[in-house]
Amino acid sequence: MKSKMNVVMHPLALLALTLFLTLSANPAWAIDRKLSFGVSGVVIAVKVKSGDRVKAGDVLAILDPTIFKARKRSADANVKASKLILELAEVKLTQMRDLFDALSTSQEEVEKAEIAHAHALATYEKARSSAEITGWRLQRTLLKSPFAGTVTEVAGYPGMVINKFAGSQTVIIVNDQ
Repeated sequence: MKSKMNVVMHPLALLALTLFLTLSANPAWAIDRKLSFGVSGVVIAVKVKSGDRVKAGDVLAILDPTIFKARKRSADANVKASKLILELAEVKLTQMRDLFDALSTSQEEVEKAEIAHAHALATYEKARSSAEITGWRLQRTLLKSPFAGTVTEVAGYPGMVINKFAGSQTVIIVNDQ
């Protein structure tokens, strides 16, 4: 007997903050700006409420950084390990070339050392890239105001799930520049 599994998809809750910015004396020049978190996650704090004045760089909301911090530590450890492996591969390659010059090893052994060195270099560069990406993602757990203004609406709460791929988890900012 075959069993069927019914899956019901519910739209994820989205965080929305609206800021009204008063950067100049002419509100007729106001332009809406939409912001969102650069990563998906769970909101652990909303730092503003309706009516709050914010400055450029003020934190508006925070996603739980636990997973992002763990991934960053892992990526940093991979950089450290792959750098050590690269350094050892460089030493081995130098040794093989010296032995070849002294007629104590074959060209094949030098080529193996060259391949090992190239692989170690690629692994190191991949680890560095991964660490850079995970650092970027960790920074995106903070939603910051790009300029000064007044918060006009907050439609978010701790525990809310943010999915960067699901529609418009926006912060609407009215910029009058």
